Amino acid sequence: MKKTKINFTARKGVALFAVLFVILYAIIYIVPKVTDIFTQTYTAEYGILEVKEEARCVFVRNENVYKASAGGKVERKAESGALVRKGTDIAAIGSDTVTNAQRGIVSYCYDGYESKITPDGISNLKSTFISEYRDAKASVKDAASGSVQSGDVIFKIIDENWYLVYWTDEEESSGISQGSTVQVQPDENTEIQMTVESITKQGKEVQIVLSCNRTYKDFDRYRIKDCVIVASRNSGIILETDSISEKDGVKGVYVVDKFGNENFTPVNILSSQDGKTVVEKNFFYDSKGNRVESVSSYDEILKAGK
Repeated sequence: MKKTKINFTARKGVALFAVLFVILYAIIYIVPKVTDIFTQTYTAEYGILEVKEEARCVFVRNENVYKASAGGKVERKAESGALVRKGTDIAAIGSDTVTNAQRGIVSYCYDGYESKITPDGISNLKSTFISEYRDAKASVKDAASGSVQSGDVIFKIIDENWYLVYWTDEEESSGISQGSTVQVQPDENTEIQMTVESITKQGKEVQIVLSCNRTYKDFDRYRIKDCVIVASRNSGIILETDSISEKDGVKGVYVVDKFGNENFTPVNILSSQDGKTVVEKNFFYDSKGNRVESVSSYDEILKAGK
């Protein structure tokens, strides 16, 4: 009988511990998340906002392909990616030296579209080219090396000025303008500055053409590649877009002071994306040149505006 009582008491202790554990877990993990739903303000923070999109891009270049005029052993005399003058020795087949007819960048790869996709034909290039290229099972290949046959591609010379073309919708294209500068990231470790050459409506799509006169490693190894296009990169106070309202024709947010007063504070918007907006920090100058006090780091911002 005594043993049974001890076991019953132990079970009560375990049950009590379990209940306390559940209560403690709820206090630590659940309650903060639930109460956050009812939070009416947030703290303004300084940061960087990038307006960007992922796009499937087509590389368009002026490319002159050089082929072997006879069979034999080919020797490469210039490095891939080198910028060479007209008349430079690029390759030799036996005792015959092959020189380039124009200044440009040496490339030892090709895909057969060098004469089909050119800067002169950019305005006629449609997004359907991407699927057509894939359906044709086309790809960039290495030029012939070692022993070659007559007609084999041995190298090509690329003009320094080259282009990226991609297609987007009107909403996404509204963030850039002709003549502006964007940053293109063809991979995680590379970023190159390009100029918006043209913005052209093509049916329901908008064709964007970017131009550049600088190269990066392996840029000649792609005809089509997924890239990240960074239209803008601005630093300032990051706000929730929904908290921005308008009062007397002026955009701003309501800042809650230490007394609980909600004060309308003008802001100067730099850019917006995905529900976030970056504005100038502390102050800005309006169209008349007047200094306007604005939001600062750690300001308490009313979420919904008014």
